[in-house]
Amino acid sequence: MIKVLPIKNLDDIERIKAKYREKEMYLDLLMFLLVINTGLKMSVIYDLKVNQIKGKKYIPIAKGITFLLTNEMNELVNIVTKDKEATDFVFTRRNKDKASRYTYYVNFKDVCAELNIYNTSVDSWRRTFGFHYFQKYHDLFFLQWYFNQNTAEQAMDYIDVKEPMCARFKQGLEL
Repeated sequence: MIKVLPIKNLDDIERIKAKYREKEMYLDLLMFLLVINTGLKMSVIYDLKVNQIKGKKYIPIAKGITFLLTNEMNELVNIVTKDKEATDFVFTRRNKDKASRYTYYVNFKDVCAELNIYNTSVDSWRRTFGFHYFQKYHDLFFLQWYFNQNTAEQAMDYIDVKEPMCARFKQGLEL
């Protein structure tokens, strides 16, 4: 079985975003951006309604966390909610049915195949958030809590970081 990996290369993320835009797959691009920037499960994002996200700077999410909506995300929200009512779900297709995880999976695999990016799937999106969050903040405790992992090693394996835990503390304390 092939392990699904986070998208570590920021250029690959930009190429994926460009390909979604080229194909005018704005709903898929918005889902992709929301997951890789927040680490939320797709099942949580599916339940967002237009009035919860349109025209907002921040969106409150489970666990008491609020996330910033970037200008790019706000632009996409305006595009995908153009003909929707305030109480409609954001992530619906033309027939008003909620889009399925499988649809995002297939579309993402097609985009990645065109770009020669492998070992990724929609499961990579949360891992991508975790990887880049760890690179920026080195806050493994938050990721362990956020991803509901029992140990730091599980969290590091989930985001595909191979840094030995003991190496982070070799300097010791100077009290």
